[in-house]
Amino acid sequence: MDHVLRTTSSPTQAGDWELVLEAAAIRHRVDEHAGHFALVIDEADVGAATQALAGFDEEGAPEQQPPAPDAGWSPLGVLCAVGLTAMFLVSGPSNRASVWFTAGSAQADLILHGAWWRAVTALTLHADWLHLASNALAGLVFMSAVGRWLGGGLGGILILVTATAGNFLTAVRHRGHHDSIGASTATFAALGLIAGLQVARRLQLRTRPGYFWVPIGAGLGLFAMLGVGAGTDYWSHLLGLGSGIVFGAGWAVLQLRRGWRAPSWPWQVLLGTLTIGIIAGSWLIAFRHLH
Repeated sequence: MDHVLRTTSSPTQAGDWELVLEAAAIRHRVDEHAGHFALVIDEADVGAATQALAGFDEEGAPEQQPPAPDAGWSPLGVLCAVGLTAMFLVSGPSNRASVWFTAGSAQADLILHGAWWRAVTALTLHADWLHLASNALAGLVFMSAVGRWLGGGLGGILILVTATAGNFLTAVRHRGHHDSIGASTATFAALGLIAGLQVARRLQLRTRPGYFWVPIGAGLGLFAMLGVGAGTDYWSHLLGLGSGIVFGAGWAVLQLRRGWRAPSWPWQVLLGTLTIGIIAGSWLIAFRHLH
């Protein structure tokens, strides 16, 4: 045996190569000199040994996660910020006791007794300019990210559905006379969607699917930093985040069958129009039931 097939400075790696060749019944030896290890075999076994070690390298190498789908810049975050600001100019702050708050806030007891539309309309109301600004800025980050992944129309309707689910779950959690407003449930739902999409993406990894919990941990970390504090409705934030993770992971599983391709632009326009229609329709129902 006089052919040096591989060299390494790692005794562990040299031992792994030995085990592979032993399993393949290929004669070999490892020579050590000055801290370097040489794997030596017969010239006639070069082909078989090379193939065996190549298989080991392929199985043992860390799997590279494919890049996340990117549909390009999305106007979703900007449109949401503009829409929320326009709504605030119409409804005013909560201390003015506007009829908009009477008709559309997320009163838990009313939602649980059939006023489902309040889980939607409450997302568009804000207590003051600071409340609006914080949600608009968060929306520019998280909602825009959802739009880049899914497209504006699909991203918008999924955020609305998950945020509405978060408000329903908050009503179930509190019952009684709990009342809430604000798009923060929607911004945390958007964050949850991103985390859920990443969970499903990581579960596709062959070598390290156990790391699927990392996006969930990151989402909970942001929740701890941004969603908990004096005067905040942290339950709606947490339940919005949780709903987003569930819906995001579920949608990602479906999207995997399409090769991560988002719907084409006509569908995006249709879904975006449907999102706006649901919000506008919910407000029409809200005022109809006010009288």
